[in-house]
Amino acid sequence: MSLRERQKADRRTKIIDAAKGLFAKSGLDNITMEAIAEIAGVSSMTVHNYYGTKSGVLLALVADSDAALLETFANELTGRFDDLPGLVIAFASIICDHTLSHLDKAIWRQVIAASVGDSDTRFGELYNALDDRLADVLVREVERLQVAGRLNSSVSAYDLGKALFYLQNARFIQFISDDSVKKRETLDLLKRDITALFAVSHRDLGQGGRDQ
Repeated sequence: MSLRERQKADRRTKIIDAAKGLFAKSGLDNITMEAIAEIAGVSSMTVHNYYGTKSGVLLALVADSDAALLETFANELTGRFDDLPGLVIAFASIICDHTLSHLDKAIWRQVIAASVGDSDTRFGELYNALDDRLADVLVREVERLQVAGRLNSSVSAYDLGKALFYLQNARFIQFISDDSVKKRETLDLLKRDITALFAVSHRDLGQGGRDQ
């Protein structure tokens, strides 16, 4: 890496670290690009050139967090589980731990709000693209279980992996929505969800009821 590239990377790190503290303390709506720049020790134009808007800075926080999360999945999840329920619970457990150690619930609430309410729809699109990368971890693990003969190969690995991701994501939103909600409570609820779904037979999923 050249000196110029190292300097640029260092500025990005300082901006992200400054923004993380400000977002956690004051929230997206109550800070300015100038405040981020002042703490980072750079010009506000530099922050603007790198990230465009406050939402862009917020998304950069998520991207950095997700990059670290994917590495954790590779080290602690991939290839380690032989049953689907255990896989999904472990996936959710890693996300909960990562959420609290890399950002915090207050910042994640701002991220979710911006993903659906930001005036620039690109935030939501880019956030969804990051989510897709996380969901692909489950898709690949479902495929691995199918190859190993531990899961019905007639099931679409893509559809099942995505469905399980969105299920745990719903519980994740509950987890970050309230500071008093604990990881154990979230995982217990997710385990109940999965148990109920896996107890449903193909007959139960048939068209209509007995009287139709």
